[in-house]
Amino acid sequence: MLIVEDDMMIASDLEDILMTLGYEISGIADSFETVQQFAAFSTIALVDVNLRDGATGPRIGQYLASDFGVAVVMVTGSPELIETDLSKVIGPISKPAHPNLIRDVLEYLRTIREGERGVPPGGMRLFV
Repeated sequence: MLIVEDDMMIASDLEDILMTLGYEISGIADSFETVQQFAAFSTIALVDVNLRDGATGPRIGQYLASDFGVAVVMVTGSPELIETDLSKVIGPISKPAHPNLIRDVLEYLRTIREGERGVPPGGMRLFV
């Protein structure tokens, strides 16, 4: 599980939630450059839109999904503002993300990765 977030408080909160849910963290990245270090070791990524190097989150999401097959969920304060074509990204959720929503999103991702038809949790809009 890769966390792409430049606010260390938010990244730490996400890490705590994910570890409590039993997920192993492959890394925490705050820019496109640092994402490249963890991409090959990740199967799921939670990606913020605005990072240390600007609004690179959408580009990072497409990169992870297209080049590494990572299931990407954008985690942002303004999901309605994502206008870029993110055909490879699963969808966005709003920050701050409640632990139950994160759990439900990850369960949904597990279901669809196993080839089943899942129902996205409330609070999540799908791109794909």
